[in-house]
Amino acid sequence: MKSPLTPSEANKPYHRHNITMSLIPLALLSLAGFVQNSHGFVQLATTSSPPLTTTKLLPSSPLWAANDAEGANDNESSGLLLQKDAKSQLFASFSALSLADQYDAVLTGLCAKILDGTLEAKSDDEERGSQLSDPMQLLQEMNDKRLVASPRSIMALIDATVKAQDAKTLASVMSLCTRNGAVTSFGYCLQDIQALPATPQTSVRCPDGSTKTRTERLQSTESVPVDDRVSEVGSALATLAIAGSCEMTDFVPGLADVSPEAHIILTAMVTVGVVDNFYDLLKSASNVALSQVGGDDDKKSNLELPEKEALPFGLGSGQATGQVVRGMTRLFSIDPTREAQTEAAALFVAYSLALPVFCFRSNSLEAALLAAESTEGGFLSDTGILRLLMWLLAPVAAEAAQYPTLISSDPREATGFLDRLVSYAEK
Repeated sequence: MKSPLTPSEANKPYHRHNITMSLIPLALLSLAGFVQNSHGFVQLATTSSPPLTTTKLLPSSPLWAANDAEGANDNESSGLLLQKDAKSQLFASFSALSLADQYDAVLTGLCAKILDGTLEAKSDDEERGSQLSDPMQLLQEMNDKRLVASPRSIMALIDATVKAQDAKTLASVMSLCTRNGAVTSFGYCLQDIQALPATPQTSVRCPDGSTKTRTERLQSTESVPVDDRVSEVGSALATLAIAGSCEMTDFVPGLADVSPEAHIILTAMVTVGVVDNFYDLLKSASNVALSQVGGDDDKKSNLELPEKEALPFGLGSGQATGQVVRGMTRLFSIDPTREAQTEAAALFVAYSLALPVFCFRSNSLEAALLAAESTEGGFLSDTGILRLLMWLLAPVAAEAAQYPTLISSDPREATGFLDRLVSYAEK
């Protein structure tokens, strides 16, 4: 099977493209299209895989030679006999395995040494990647012999590759695993990606079967959520600072004279916050209380709270203090479920689009490095940029579909990635 990470136009010189912000909503549209057409997903190997034990093989094995005779000269004759018998038994047990099981045992043992850190530590990236040369050559032999690796050995190989932290090595390993047949869903959504139309008036067939121009497709998509977390957090911190200063007037010597005015400011801030965010609840409670009280209806109508549209400064709708509330939510909200959903979205999109990335939280720096350093993945093409944008916007799409405010994801990562590409092209 041909690897999705080895296009026919590898090593083609990069020509600067006219990168526009219209790529971002188009990436969201493409993301929605292929997620609707998704059919199945395989469980990924992670570094939390069960502990692996190094498999020790016989010196006479045709797959792996291990010298286990150190110190044999100091053994007694009876010890030599016992060692010989043990080796004979081990050889007999190993010979009883099928050829595929023998390869799996050796591959698992080699990867276990890398995971356990028993191999010599390497500091250079190329040297760390060279530790995987033996497992990769072994898997290539299995491919040549048409032997399918077991899930355990494939998980061990992927875990050992991730430990190397090299995108090119990971891409090569996943390519070998795909050709082996042990991995079948890596990059299976690549066929659902449509290339960017050449002009705004170019017609293209949409995933739903309709035909639209690029302009019509962009107009039919939802806008990327606006995220202004810097000003929101700044407003929240300023509000907390003012409230804290007002409260401290009761404890700081010399500020007793301004304490009444400070409490008036603090009370006004709390009142505005309650009215702006809970006015509907206050009005409902007021109506219920008035309905329980007897008396003249005209007098009770005078006591009813006015409609929120009649309140000044847009109070009652959440607009006056909405920025402060969102900033407070960002500062104090901890939602592991939301974070797990956004990370899962990024992981799923990266795997289904054959992106050799390591981080669960997609970010512009990782995407820019992957695009700049890749020579086989073609990430500097239109389709490659769309794949990376879809990965960056996958957490945004997942969170925006369930929550009104973005907290765990950040849509600015997509624009940051495009800015990095522009800077890279200008160098």
